[in-house]
Amino acid sequence: MAYQPGGKIISYTQAFLPFLLLFHLCVFLIRVISWSILRIRITGRPNLRKIDKALLVSNHTLVLDPGLIAYAIRPRRTYFTMLEETALIPYLGTFVRLLGGIPIPPNSIGRLEKAVLKGLRELGLVHFFPEGECFLRNQQIRPFSIGAFYLACRLRVPVVPVTTVLHERSLFGRKVRTILWGYVLAPPRVSVYIGRPFYPEDFLPAPGRPDSPQRVSSVRHAATAMAEAVRAYMQSTIDSAGGCKTMYRGLMPRLVKQK
Repeated sequence: MAYQPGGKIISYTQAFLPFLLLFHLCVFLIRVISWSILRIRITGRPNLRKIDKALLVSNHTLVLDPGLIAYAIRPRRTYFTMLEETALIPYLGTFVRLLGGIPIPPNSIGRLEKAVLKGLRELGLVHFFPEGECFLRNQQIRPFSIGAFYLACRLRVPVVPVTTVLHERSLFGRKVRTILWGYVLAPPRVSVYIGRPFYPEDFLPAPGRPDSPQRVSSVRHAATAMAEAVRAYMQSTIDSAGGCKTMYRGLMPRLVKQK
C-alpha cells in the first residue's frame, strides 16, 4: 500500500509476513557482504540484552547503514525512521517501509510520538539518524537534531548509541584507496559499536507538572544536553577506535530533490 501524507505511519507490524521475510533477507545479504567485502566487526551486543525498550541512534556514513544496524542488533529487530519524501516515492517507498522504515511526518511531533510508541510496543526498538542526512564515509559526526532525544525524555526510554567506524583498507601492509585500476573507491573495513545506554532520568530535572510551560522547556533542555552527551560519546568511540577521517566523500544526494 502506497504511503500518503497524513496517513498511517506504521503500516506493517512484526507479524506481517513480508516484513519478517524481508528482514531476514536483508540480514542474509549483509552477512554475505560482510564475509566478502566489508569484514564487519561488531562490539557491544550485551548492551542491548537487558533493555526491553529503547531508541537507537547512529551516525549516518554509508548507504548500507540500516542493513548494517539490522545485522548488528540481530536477532532483535527495529523500525527505522526516514524522510517522508522517501516514503512517497512510488514502489521504493513501499519497499523501504516493508523493510521497517517509518516516515517522519513534518511539523507533527505528536503523530511521530504515537508512531514511536507503537513501534516500541511492536519491536521494542525504534532507530533514528539524528544527523538527518547521510554524510558519505564521514567520521566527524555532525550536530544532532534533538527530536529522538526529546521523544526519549518524553517517553522515559533509554537511548542506545550505535556507532559505525570506518577504517581504510590495506593490502600487504599498504593502504588501498582505489580498486579496478583506480576507477572505484576501495570499500572500507567496518566496525559497529553498540554503546552503553543513556537514560533520560540522568538529564531531566525533578518531575513537575507535565503540562506546565516550565516542564516542556526543561524536557527540551534535557533533550539538548542528552543529544550533546551521546554525540560526544559516539565521536569518542570513533576516535579511540581509529576511524579514518580522510575518506569523507560529501553529502549523499537525496532521492527526491527539495522543492
